[in-house]
Amino acid sequence: MNKKGIDFTFSWIFAIIAGAVILASAIYITSQLINSSDVKRDTLVAGELANLLNPVETNLEDNKYSVIEFATDTKVYNECSTDGAFGIQRLSTASKSRDEWSEQSVRKSVYNKYIFSRKIEETKNDKLNVMVNPIFAPFKIGDIISIYGQKYCFVNPTNDIEELILDLSADGKQDIGINISTNILSCPANSTKVCFDRIGCDINVNTMSKVVSKSGKDMYYDGDNLMLGAILSDYEIYECQVKRLMKRASELAVVYSKKAIYVEGSGCSNNLVSDLQNFILVANINNSRDFVRQVIPIAKDLERRNNELASCKIF
Repeated sequence: MNKKGIDFTFSWIFAIIAGAVILASAIYITSQLINSSDVKRDTLVAGELANLLNPVETNLEDNKYSVIEFATDTKVYNECSTDGAFGIQRLSTASKSRDEWSEQSVRKSVYNKYIFSRKIEETKNDKLNVMVNPIFAPFKIGDIISIYGQKYCFVNPTNDIEELILDLSADGKQDIGINISTNILSCPANSTKVCFDRIGCDINVNTMSKVVSKSGKDMYYDGDNLMLGAILSDYEIYECQVKRLMKRASELAVVYSKKAIYVEGSGCSNNLVSDLQNFILVANINNSRDFVRQVIPIAKDLERRNNELASCKIF
């Protein structure tokens, strides 16, 4: 009887262990299938996000604001590379479900977008703010697409920046995630403070030196639109996107130089060929500081001389 009792006990122990293994395997497989489904969904979201940014691009000198809504809390991963002729923009997402974040989705590669943001941007109330501003140097190169989820407070911004924010927010009737204040203490709680021509904020803007200082690093800019891109970006993303924009500018200059040659051959003198060719070489920059110090002076001279042409303007 004792032997049978021992055999019976081991049978139950084996059954329990086997059952536990099967249950654990089932839970693991189920969780993997759920995670796989989440990754597939988030990959589709990343692709749709890139597509949704197409309609908000500007025509000439327009500035635009838009909102992208998500079904749930979402993280947007922004990756930038200067590889290739125009560089690469990569987007991926992760969503929050059951109080847990899914794995980062497969990256969606885009070649004709210049998205300025933090490396990981998280939605606020399932929404993401989108600000689009054109960039010229000297001709239109593209659009600076800034995406941001957190709140910002601009302390004593320039008149032009204040007018732009008020215009995009319909004189304050629409919340675009950016407040204007005359004092740091008046800024909303949990907002990122941005000081103009003074220090003491999370981000400091020196409009004389044309530098945005953030997390101990300096980002150089020219023009209010690029300044906004620097404020809303991480340093690495900003520097990469400026380089990508200059790659595009260089290729556009090739087209315009050919147009200048053709126009001169048709009897319309412009004297811009050599300067455009020089611009092509100078646009190969290492950082935003090179952009401001090397590219901008030539770009402004080209713009002035092109505007002085009575006819046969090149761009």
